[in-house]
Amino acid sequence: MEYQKYFKYLCLFVLCAYLFYLLVTNDYIDTLKPLKIPLITSFNIVNSSTKNFLKIDQENDSIFKLSSITNQFETRFYDYYPHLPIHIFTQNLSLIGNTSKLILLENGLYGDPNWRINALNQSSTAKMTELYCPFLSNHCDITTDYNRFSEADAIVFHLRDDFDQNRAKKNRHPKQRFVSALWEAPPHTPNLQAYDQFFNWTMTYRFDSHIITPYYSENAYIHKSSPFYQLMLNENSTRKLNWKIRKVDYRPSDEILQKKKLGTVAALISNCHVPSQRLPFIQELKRYIDVKVYGRCGELCPSNKNCREFIAENYYFLLSYENSFCLDYTTEKFFATLEYPIVPVVFGQTNYSYFIPSSGYIDATQFSTMSSFARYLNETRYDKEKYLSYFSWKKDYVWGLGHFSTPFCDLCLRLHLDSKPNIIDNIHKWWFDGSCGKVHMPS
Repeated sequence: MEYQKYFKYLCLFVLCAYLFYLLVTNDYIDTLKPLKIPLITSFNIVNSSTKNFLKIDQENDSIFKLSSITNQFETRFYDYYPHLPIHIFTQNLSLIGNTSKLILLENGLYGDPNWRINALNQSSTAKMTELYCPFLSNHCDITTDYNRFSEADAIVFHLRDDFDQNRAKKNRHPKQRFVSALWEAPPHTPNLQAYDQFFNWTMTYRFDSHIITPYYSENAYIHKSSPFYQLMLNENSTRKLNWKIRKVDYRPSDEILQKKKLGTVAALISNCHVPSQRLPFIQELKRYIDVKVYGRCGELCPSNKNCREFIAENYYFLLSYENSFCLDYTTEKFFATLEYPIVPVVFGQTNYSYFIPSSGYIDATQFSTMSSFARYLNETRYDKEKYLSYFSWKKDYVWGLGHFSTPFCDLCLRLHLDSKPNIIDNIHKWWFDGSCGKVHMPS
């Protein structure tokens, strides 16, 4: 029976040699592909002492590299809609350790010193709970107390509000992160040339920002199968938070459809003179189909009802037409519409299929003429099943788990996970050059 023992040794040697060959040549990718083994999963819990992890190489997503977690921070796109690189959806929370980071809000947000955070003068638990990340309560705190400047790990500057740049430079220490925050598009942004080599990180709606701050956050929708939703359910239950999680009708009833009697298309516009020329577009569209404008640029909505809700009850389509055609710029005109029983018609310089399936909206830029665009809207309005199909994607989503300032949760995580030195040499060029342009308009 001696040969059986040697045969086992031989098999083991051959197996080890083969595995070594795969690792050296990267051929193990082709071996694993048919198996569909998810090497990275959201919120995959591992021991916090883990030294290494597998990550997708950002230049070639077919190659996996073994990297040290030290000084590493990776942004990955979320598996479910919206496909945003939001870190709280994808990062392993067990890796952030037991320390706490302090975030200082250096100036206000459009004049609001509290940045719309009602609990800013309360405990870190109250703040993080309001921002829908109570699991970070012991890991970050947020303050507006400038006397704590020296102890802050990050100082956030809203570039549409004034602040003393010289004072910040004087009090700065090397380990701090200066973060530039912007929600407005470049045409509505001041010149940034004075901030060369001043900021470490960017915090904007653009996907190439260090902290992504989409308008989605205030109207967040989450897939019920996602690990993040399961985490939020657990937080809501164990902490007795009484969050109001809302479900919407993914197939509007006949009663809802029968109420839509005021017209076919509506728009809600408060800024009448913008680079995107949306009012001239609407005037041209009116030649082919009925369109009603509400807001400061049109009629007033009833005072006893939310204007967007009123429009959704009475019209079939809502024009989500952005005021600027800029890279990734997508505002509440789109996101706030999704919770209501009305189909959004989009017009902007972004890929809306990052946010919801393309079957959930109508993209005006895909039509060559205004008449063909209007004809499609009319045909869809009178085809019940076709119209209802635009709501099908909502079946497995819930609303109500987001806040305008929820991206501070991502800033908190990045402070823990990204220790790599960084300085932005020319933020003006990054923000302005090639970021805005023209979008095809039906003729």
